Amino acid sequence: MRILIILIGIIAINNLAAQTQKVLENKSVKIEFDSITGSIVSFIIKKDSIDLIAEKNLAANFRILLPVENNMSNYIDGSEHKAAEISINDNIAKIVYKGMHSSAGKFDIDLTCAVQLTDNKVSFKSSLTNRTPYPVAEFWYPRLGGIRPDGKLDSLQLDYAGYTQLNTYDLFRNYPASMALGSEAAEFYIRYPQMMMSWWHLFLNDHNTGIYMGYHDTTMRISTWHTYLYPTCSGSPEDVWLTREEAAGKPLGIVFSHVRYPYIKNGETFESGEFEIVIHDGDWHSGSIIYRDWFMKYFPFDSTSSWLRKESVWFTSIIYQPEDKVIADFEKYDRWITAAQNYGINTFELIGWNVGGLERNYPEYIPEPKLGGKEGFKKLMASIKQKNGKCLVFVNYNIFDCNTDLYKTKLKPYTHQDGFGNTPNWMAWGESTLTARSSMSVRRHVLSSVLPEVENLLQNYYNELIVDGASAFQIDKVVVSTALDFNPLNTLKPDVALCDGLVKALKKNYDQCKKLDSGFCFASEARHDRMIPFISVFYRCAEGFNISPLKYTFPEWTSCSHISQPCDYNGVNGAVMTGAVICYEPDCYQNSPDDTLYKKLSTYIREVTRIRKDLSDIIFTGLFLDNTYASVHPITDEQSIHYKVHSDKNKNRFALIVANDKKAENTYTFSFDNSVQVKKITLYEPFNAPKEININKPVCIKKYGLQIIVAE
Repeated sequence: MRILIILIGIIAINNLAAQTQKVLENKSVKIEFDSITGSIVSFIIKKDSIDLIAEKNLAANFRILLPVENNMSNYIDGSEHKAAEISINDNIAKIVYKGMHSSAGKFDIDLTCAVQLTDNKVSFKSSLTNRTPYPVAEFWYPRLGGIRPDGKLDSLQLDYAGYTQLNTYDLFRNYPASMALGSEAAEFYIRYPQMMMSWWHLFLNDHNTGIYMGYHDTTMRISTWHTYLYPTCSGSPEDVWLTREEAAGKPLGIVFSHVRYPYIKNGETFESGEFEIVIHDGDWHSGSIIYRDWFMKYFPFDSTSSWLRKESVWFTSIIYQPEDKVIADFEKYDRWITAAQNYGINTFELIGWNVGGLERNYPEYIPEPKLGGKEGFKKLMASIKQKNGKCLVFVNYNIFDCNTDLYKTKLKPYTHQDGFGNTPNWMAWGESTLTARSSMSVRRHVLSSVLPEVENLLQNYYNELIVDGASAFQIDKVVVSTALDFNPLNTLKPDVALCDGLVKALKKNYDQCKKLDSGFCFASEARHDRMIPFISVFYRCAEGFNISPLKYTFPEWTSCSHISQPCDYNGVNGAVMTGAVICYEPDCYQNSPDDTLYKKLSTYIREVTRIRKDLSDIIFTGLFLDNTYASVHPITDEQSIHYKVHSDKNKNRFALIVANDKKAENTYTFSFDNSVQVKKITLYEPFNAPKEININKPVCIKKYGLQIIVAE
């Protein structure tokens, strides 16, 4: 009994010590909290013996923007607040704040934060309750303050998913921004969904350690990954960071914050999603799979039934421009389709078919009488189907032409509004005149709010187009729909209305379209992950030899790469390399692929399409492995060679795709990782029969050449 009592006493003393120290710790991570404010004052990655919080004077916890009368910039700084409770139990730290204050006064706001440590993962959740008459406009949590070069931490590579490529910066060697008007330090930030996925990834290259930072919230909302570099940038071209001497005694380092815009009012509570920091081996490729695992758990999808996802090339035209210029009527466009089919193209995007032409009269999606009207449109759709082709009809979703009588008399109340009740109308696209192309005088558009009246109006137009023969829609300009929306008719919060609200409205629309045609598909000029489950192809997320990191994280997804110039062989090769759809638009959407100027490129597209079809399960609908599993070593010219790796879904066959972007031959060697047990190597290239090659011998590639090396 005495021994038992002693053991209980020892355990109690240890627990008391842990609570006094305010420490979360396991084999991977040790986190220490300030015992008064709850700020994180130490974040140690044990395998590398690195403390991310090197500058303790920049330790942080939270920040709140509460605009009040005569002070729209009333920030409540968490580091100035004493926590009402800091308790640690079962690897969870609970930090509670009761009541807030700033220079503008005291405010009845409560915040509860939970930090949980599980293996190599630290998760942050929070509950924020507002009992003031003012809305909470910004909520900064979590915050990690005091990150700087220090000893073992000399490089900090930031990666995130950009629109057409991986965006990469070294925050220590080249902080990517400076002090902005009104900011308190040098400031770099990016919003989701400007980012394609809601994560950042930090990479400690010298240690091969990755730090995944992802926001996992089943409700899609606008949020910002934000950094301040204190006290500011140096202004020196040699080193963006100030030295400690140049900092003149001021704290030196980065403060990272995750910012949301909840706009909770009196009596409302904001329950956050989970912000995860995961320590792992490897770079962003490994980190992004953490996001995929979470995403597929809550938003599973399967693209194998989509005919559109299997089509690797489209022909597309704008047949009626917004300044009344007719490029082709429905009958002439039908002849262009016949020409395109001679080059192996069976998918066709039709743009500028609607009344008024492209960028006019939205949302009135009615066939233009000058082109053949409704009967001409139906005849064109029937002709395409008789040729075993498919037509994507160009539409928009929540875009209004604000110059129409319909807008002025009926639609104006449904527009998106900013916090001052205004509707920005920066969107404008002209074509047929210099005045229009330079936007000096052109019809302008506005973004609509997502409201039942708008949803029903669009659904009625869409239904009629499907009945008339459309096989798919290419829904344009969804890329711009990520603003805060304060339209009083919208019952959703401003940060959700054009995010989660728009996604759910489009999904509902998609389901309605599928009821009329079970094979119906959507493509879209979209920009973020939440639309992948029902958008077969994105429109502009690939360019040249680059594609958004969405392709690695979700190989089921792909985007178009746009080809409009007669000698753009690099563009075609880049599309093949990245697994993108070739969107072929001769003369910038104004000509036939059979025009004399384009015949040679059209023939080349036909040839690479043939090869892609033969190897589709590897290089188009298989796994996109980016630059992993293999490497290429240029011999003649190091700058001209590009490569990417693909495989089938079971990783039994790998394809190394190599392109030469110069007007001269090049040679290179290549190798596969040890994990790829190579038994046979076959080389495919346009206009030549496949042939076996030796992995140990250099390979010669033609000017503007494309080669696909398949390892079995």
